[in-house]
Amino acid sequence: MALKDKVATALLSDAGRVRGNNEDAVAEDEEIGLLVLADGMGGYNAGEIASGIAVTTVLDVVKRSWPALRRGEVDAQSGYSSEAMLLKNALENAHATIHQVAQTQPQCAGMGTTIVVALLHDDRLAIAYVGDSRLYRLRNGTLEQLTRDHSLLEELVSRGHYSREDATRLVRKNIVTRALGVENEVQVDLIEDTVEVGDLVLLCSDGLTDMIGDETIRLTLERYTANLETRRAGSSSSPTMREAGTIFRSCWRGPTRRSRAAGAGTSA
Repeated sequence: MALKDKVATALLSDAGRVRGNNEDAVAEDEEIGLLVLADGMGGYNAGEIASGIAVTTVLDVVKRSWPALRRGEVDAQSGYSSEAMLLKNALENAHATIHQVAQTQPQCAGMGTTIVVALLHDDRLAIAYVGDSRLYRLRNGTLEQLTRDHSLLEELVSRGHYSREDATRLVRKNIVTRALGVENEVQVDLIEDTVEVGDLVLLCSDGLTDMIGDETIRLTLERYTANLETRRAGSSSSPTMREAGTIFRSCWRGPTRRSRAAGAGTSA
């Protein structure tokens, strides 16, 4: 589904107050309905290289494959839609490219990136992700994290070794258990869900979630939803969000009768 003229998006990435370089990358393809955010890691400028490769590769793979894609079909083996499987393939291609560069270029050794990708199609949202970059949905005043962090903290909590409160206090937040480009192979997680009228979807890196809690995110999204078109034009975003890091927010105003979707988004 083409986002253009139906969904308004706004992208902005800020390096924050600590680092001199920005290892996050955000991008979109309005014609396809594709939204991408990556958060790189690695010495020198390698993190920027990894996130840049990831975003560029995902956009390229999806765009090249889109015309011939049998849209709406379900993959018999996985149970996911052809759109979701295309995202998986795009992330696997990005992983292979980053890994090859990291292995052949000494200055890029050890680089990798987290990534979260969303594709709006037929009043549905397909999500593919690796790492701890997140996708939230604000629906009827309730903020829900749809992705599950690929992190040491999350694994220890899910296995019952710590309560979430204890893990947050005792375990380092930024140790990821999956990333593009680091290992020989990567496991991509997929999620599919419906889009409802008034939904607001947020893609963000840990530059946001390390700094502020979910309730602050919810309140900020509710406060600034009406100003997404202004932010698209390049005005400053919420100070709370901007100082926290990179945000890529997409707000679906949802399907209305026969229309597929409408909405807006922002990134700070």
